[in-house]
Amino acid sequence: MAARTDDTVELSVVIPTYQDAQCLALTLRSLTRQTVGPERFEVMVVRDGGSSAGYAEAVGAAAGLDLRVLEFPRRRGRSAARNEAVRRTRAPLLLFLDADSYASPQLLERHLAHHAVAGRPAVLMGRRDELSLEHVEAALDDREMTDIPRRRADRAGDLRFPHGEPPGQEWLLAGWALAYTHNISLARDLFDRAGGFDERAGLRWGLEDIELFYRVHRQLGVTGLNFAYDDEARAFHLPHHRNTDHNFADFAANRSLLTGQYHVIEWEFYGLLDVYDSLERIVQYRAAATDCATRSTCRIGPAFDRLADRLPGPRVLWVGTGSEQAGLPSGALTFDYAAPPGPTNYHLVGMDPPIPPGSLDAVVSVDFWRYLRWDDLCRFVNASGRLAREVRLVCTGDTGPAPVTAGPAALGYLRSTLNAAFATDLDYVDGLGDVLTLRPRTPTARRGLARV
Repeated sequence: MAARTDDTVELSVVIPTYQDAQCLALTLRSLTRQTVGPERFEVMVVRDGGSSAGYAEAVGAAAGLDLRVLEFPRRRGRSAARNEAVRRTRAPLLLFLDADSYASPQLLERHLAHHAVAGRPAVLMGRRDELSLEHVEAALDDREMTDIPRRRADRAGDLRFPHGEPPGQEWLLAGWALAYTHNISLARDLFDRAGGFDERAGLRWGLEDIELFYRVHRQLGVTGLNFAYDDEARAFHLPHHRNTDHNFADFAANRSLLTGQYHVIEWEFYGLLDVYDSLERIVQYRAAATDCATRSTCRIGPAFDRLADRLPGPRVLWVGTGSEQAGLPSGALTFDYAAPPGPTNYHLVGMDPPIPPGSLDAVVSVDFWRYLRWDDLCRFVNASGRLAREVRLVCTGDTGPAPVTAGPAALGYLRSTLNAAFATDLDYVDGLGDVLTLRPRTPTARRGLARV
């Protein structure tokens, strides 16, 4: 996408719309009330097919704005609509809103001010508070939205967060996971370098924005702080009709598409749980994988040397680091966080890996299982038990930051809790450490090992 620039326009506001003219009218009117002059920004609206009812009136609400409206003769989906709008923008900075994102007066000023300071995170997420029906009257009457509640308990607040307010700053390490296009800005050049929105989902709802900003995050470098959140860059989510069942089905289909594309911790957990719970785990387990790689712990080599001839067969998934130095047989499957991901190496925890059930002889996790939350550890051993005839949890005694110290008492308790689902053995292996072996009491039918 070659950018068209205009020195007088600093910000391009991009808004897709589909049969929600009543919301768009209010959002456009809110943009006429900004604290920055209308000469500093343009508004690009894309009507993504559908009925034109109400749109003439909606456009009329934008008097005084530098507004352009692009109309698709048939519906193409939100990704295609936004991409086409961006191709026609003139400013070096993009702000994505939805048609139902009613802007506070200082919204554009906050986004412009953030990007005017060198060295700040490249992406700014603004707050978006839910509006219940009883609060819409303030928008309809063009009143200040100062009395709108900020807590989820009051049927308001920013629904990305457990209580409607962002808790601390650590979540910003994976800010892409909450990067919805209802109030978010970045440089046009960065958008282009990331490749724009993926249009494969077509008309399906959900995740096209999250996937774009995941690519933005990778483009910038995953170890940096690439996202910021401004509580005062505030927009309000206008109520509109939703078909929640349809949306959930679309979300599930899009998530399946992306987990098949990205065999990494980030997409393994995104959407598996509540959004913020998923984000917490993404941050935690990516930090754990980085810790193992940086300190050269969770080493697969010693486990391979001492366990390979004790396993029930050669088809093994090894979880840890250092697989390239371990002398594994060609084609061995690994979750090695220190090696690049590839056809036989995934950066996964193991909640539901893309490996056929019953296709393995064993799964061996070297210390990494000790980083897992209890419910995720249960998911890991259950999923591994569906893949393989046995699961080995190796505890080398490393005293790093893994939360589970796994001394004799803890290992004994773990063994007893898993006895209902697994036949268990606990052994000490010289030169390696304690090894808890789990054999599913209900074996999975054996299958050939797939190459994925």
